[in-house]
Amino acid sequence: MLTLNPKPSGNDSDGTPRPPNNAEKGFAALAHGAGVFWLPVLPLPILALLIPVLILSFARVHSDFVEQHAVQATNFQLLMGCFYVLAMIGSFAFNSLFPLWWVGIGSAMFSMWEAAKAINGWKSKYPVTLKLFK
Repeated sequence: MLTLNPKPSGNDSDGTPRPPNNAEKGFAALAHGAGVFWLPVLPLPILALLIPVLILSFARVHSDFVEQHAVQATNFQLLMGCFYVLAMIGSFAFNSLFPLWWVGIGSAMFSMWEAAKAINGWKSKYPVTLKLFK
């Protein structure tokens, strides 16, 4: 089988995986931090979906750590996208921005929590996701 971009082995001599370096932690935190774009103050909610998908597609061949975080972030942001659409419908129905703020604040809180876990080198696990990517 031909592999154009192989994943580095990353194992020490004793078989334990190596700890993530600062670049891997940064990309993992960026994948989670994109959840801030769901806030109604920021005008680009599409970035909340686009950034984790791009990190998942480009960085997953190089690092298991980034792949695990990007998969979790992508699945969670897809769920928040569904909630955002429902909140937009609710906002028009009730003539209030209250549902959009709930989705935005909830997404931002969970995303920042998981980004902090990524910076510390811990595994990520959102409480609820769609689990479309594995």
